[in-house]
Amino acid sequence: MLKQVIEIFEILDNPKVTGEILKKYFENAYPDVDFEIVRITGKNAPVDFIKITIEGRNGKKRGGDAPTLGVIGTLGGIGARPEICGFTSDGDGALTALAAGLKICEMKKRGDCLEGDVIVTTHVCPFSPILPHDPVPFMDAPVSDEIINRYTVLEEMDGIISVDTTKGNEIINHKGFAITCTVKEGYILKVSKDLLDIMKITTGIPPVVLPISQQDITPYGNGISHLNSILQPSTCTDKPVVGLAITTETVVPGCSSGATHLVDVEQAARFIVEVAKYFSRGQCKFYDVDEFNRLKKLYGSQKKYQTQGLNTGRKVGLITMGKSNRKDMKEDIEDILQPKFDIVGIGILDGYSFEEIKENFWPEDGESFIVSMIDDGQVVKISESNAFKLIGEKINILENEGIICNMLMCTGKFPDFDNKGILLRPERIIYSILKGMDIKKLGIIVPDEEQVNDSLKQYYEFNPEIVAASPYGSIDDIGRASSKLSKDVDLVLLDCMGFTENMKKIVEDKTGLKVMLPRTLVAGILNNIA
Repeated sequence: MLKQVIEIFEILDNPKVTGEILKKYFENAYPDVDFEIVRITGKNAPVDFIKITIEGRNGKKRGGDAPTLGVIGTLGGIGARPEICGFTSDGDGALTALAAGLKICEMKKRGDCLEGDVIVTTHVCPFSPILPHDPVPFMDAPVSDEIINRYTVLEEMDGIISVDTTKGNEIINHKGFAITCTVKEGYILKVSKDLLDIMKITTGIPPVVLPISQQDITPYGNGISHLNSILQPSTCTDKPVVGLAITTETVVPGCSSGATHLVDVEQAARFIVEVAKYFSRGQCKFYDVDEFNRLKKLYGSQKKYQTQGLNTGRKVGLITMGKSNRKDMKEDIEDILQPKFDIVGIGILDGYSFEEIKENFWPEDGESFIVSMIDDGQVVKISESNAFKLIGEKINILENEGIICNMLMCTGKFPDFDNKGILLRPERIIYSILKGMDIKKLGIIVPDEEQVNDSLKQYYEFNPEIVAASPYGSIDDIGRASSKLSKDVDLVLLDCMGFTENMKKIVEDKTGLKVMLPRTLVAGILNNIA
């Protein structure tokens, strides 16, 4: 692969290099390559964003289902002219990514087509500014990080390798390359064993792992120090990201020329090509899916680390019908709101024991009620009249704290509240959307058999067909209840905020019908307006 590295290096080591020059080079050698360029005006000069798509035999571009590997050349710039003459050390990320893409094109031309697609993205600017940094200066990005991520981190990528020069530090003193732990949705996960095994094979030495910290996976611009930009792609995607760091034994400024070691770049590019082979066949996993899902279940969403932080002054209130410390009620909703807002939860039953709830708030015979769960897992019933009073008290508390955009975590029907700010009421929102969708026959799943009549009155004009299954009971009960619904209903409404995204999928699989999930529906509206 040294041939590809040298050829790309000679193209990039030129003050007149542009994306168009690279495109002509690739297309002359490989006419069927999909090479796209977007030019953006940068601080010192134009910046060309590059996207190279190399189709696999069973890739998504051809309608297949093989996974797509994303390779991002992460950098500030390939040159710091006029201050520095020549190709800078910071350009190694672009050089490595483009050389790997060139090799995969050559393999395809010779008949060694990979199973899945490979997408290479990076940017080219030979006139990038220099940024003061400790212990040595870095290259500054010629455009904002938001723009860089927009054109390099793409939705169609199923797994991402972010290649970046990582020489300007005193953290790692290895000459060659190193990989990081996998980063996904604000979590730093364990190092991929599959990647370590490939690294052993391609280098012939024990694998090297670059230490990273929680700071390194947060976005630039938050006032916190970062090792470098290697994991900035992880701040704007839910796909797994692994950093591939080009490293040295000594501290080397990113703006230095003459500091690119082509043999090290070749080794890193060859590693990427091998990863692409295994990844596209489904034989290289960046993370353990089951373990990640368990982490989220135990500790919740960590997407706040993909934002500028929660202390933005933008707060929204969630008023739950149980207690505010229930993790299950924040499930799914945090994924929608927390990247943008600080969520303040408050429960209408906060401070009450089960015995006190039963004594003071339980419904009388025949009285309308809502179903909820408290922190010890016990399911409770609250009369709608009592719930109305308690909700009003909680609205006042939130608004007195300056939180003027709040959301009821209940699909029950209530009278008007004395709220001053915005209050999202799921029942009214759902009704309006159903009207707007012109639903003729509505399937409904309510938590309790005794709620069927209330739901029938509430949605009578949609010709409802209603079954009961509690979101706080057995998951199998939900599947069994949904299978009782007729196939001619237009839509199934899960008529309780306790139903989760996972439960929605079960109903979809059982019925083959479209399903409305109130918790994500209303949270999406709140995210849009607040």
